Amino acid sequence: MAAKTPTMKDVARLAGVSVQTVSCVVNGTGSISTRTRQRVLRAIDELNYRPDPIARSMRTRQTRLIGLLVLDITNPVHSVIAEAVESAAHANGYKVILYNVSNSPERERESLEAVAEGLVDGLVIVNSVDRERTLRFLAEEEILSVLIDCQSDFSVPTVMVDNVRAGYVATEHLIRLGHRRIAHISGSAPMIISQQRLEGYRRALADHGLTYERVVYLMKASWDWDFASGYRAMRELLEGDPRPTAVFAASDQMAIGAYRAIVEAGLRIPQDISVVGFDDIEAAAYATPPLTTIRQPFTDMAASAVATLLRLMDGQRAEETLHILPFELVVRGSTAEAPQ
Repeated sequence: MAAKTPTMKDVARLAGVSVQTVSCVVNGTGSISTRTRQRVLRAIDELNYRPDPIARSMRTRQTRLIGLLVLDITNPVHSVIAEAVESAAHANGYKVILYNVSNSPERERESLEAVAEGLVDGLVIVNSVDRERTLRFLAEEEILSVLIDCQSDFSVPTVMVDNVRAGYVATEHLIRLGHRRIAHISGSAPMIISQQRLEGYRRALADHGLTYERVVYLMKASWDWDFASGYRAMRELLEGDPRPTAVFAASDQMAIGAYRAIVEAGLRIPQDISVVGFDDIEAAAYATPPLTTIRQPFTDMAASAVATLLRLMDGQRAEETLHILPFELVVRGSTAEAPQ
């Protein structure tokens, strides 16, 4: 026969205390002496007792679970953020339920319905299929949420970098290398962060008196920031006359995709065309040549988002709706002085 699962009553009996005392130790409530707490903890270890999270949530109205809504976990940016969110949550005594919607409106709807059933105490969002609809639903259901690396017209706490400034810095790096024909591969036009990175690119050109501007939008949806998109966009740019001597891509994936189009055209990076990306995913340092890019502090962003969500769940107001973290321009081998 299978061994009987130990209960809180078993722990109380072994420790020689009341069930209420065990409950206080398990839930971190009440005023329990150090000696009694240690006795209860020893009994818990000896019996290998594990609290029932569902039963505990019914008593405390808290599940100690945080939801993480991710557009596509195969996206390296999303996977890095997801791991960082899980680490930050674990450090604060919470576990994470991942809702990977895989770019599917139906899966996103099902995930939101699950969240609304009270399975989690709050939600961290790393983009969505329809962000405005998602945030409207969460507001109606009074579900606490925080955004990472995306922005909305809703008054939802958001953690991100200054995308306008980052786009400016990326473009100005190329200008300082002597490039005068700088193109931009943009993300999906309706996305706010796409607009912001594009704005930074345009401001840098204007501030330096440059009139050459070529922007390619090949993305049909908010999640299409991938290698194939960058490849298609770069092929289009190479068909222009005069062709650019440098390109700033709104994501590392698109920048690395652009590499293939450049090489296929018989051109060299960076001797013929310099390339700058955005994000600093792991592949950026291992590309050939290594990619110059804007580094986003994903670990710090996740920690800030989790901390903000925990404050909201504790009944506190967010200190600020928009939390801007510093970025870094990482210069590697994909950029060089403009060809003469």
